[in-house]
Amino acid sequence: MARIGPMNVTDGNKTYQFVVYDLEGPGYNAPGVYIFSKGFPNAQCGNNHQFLYIGETEGLRDRLGPGHHKWNEALHHGMNHISVYVPYPVESRSNIEKLLVQHFKPPLNDHLM
Repeated sequence: MARIGPMNVTDGNKTYQFVVYDLEGPGYNAPGVYIFSKGFPNAQCGNNHQFLYIGETEGLRDRLGPGHHKWNEALHHGMNHISVYVPYPVESRSNIEKLLVQHFKPPLNDHLM
């Protein structure tokens, strides 16, 4: 697992600080919101991200990996980063997921909530 750095993500109203990882994802298992993305370098020596899929889970470490139902499709679309956010209270994660999906409309989310 390689932690790449922070990434601010806004739903149009509120900003969340996600942590960006390589494809191994985080080494901890906490409830959270996650983003599969294709990152590419920008002029500020950082990355711009195309969000491919946004989800939420009870356990980030258990959920993120080749067993995920969108994993292969995301790889096919160029996924090279997994970003995670652990909200407090943890119960808010499904609402955060919904707001982010509505705002970004990632191509691999089957339905727009």
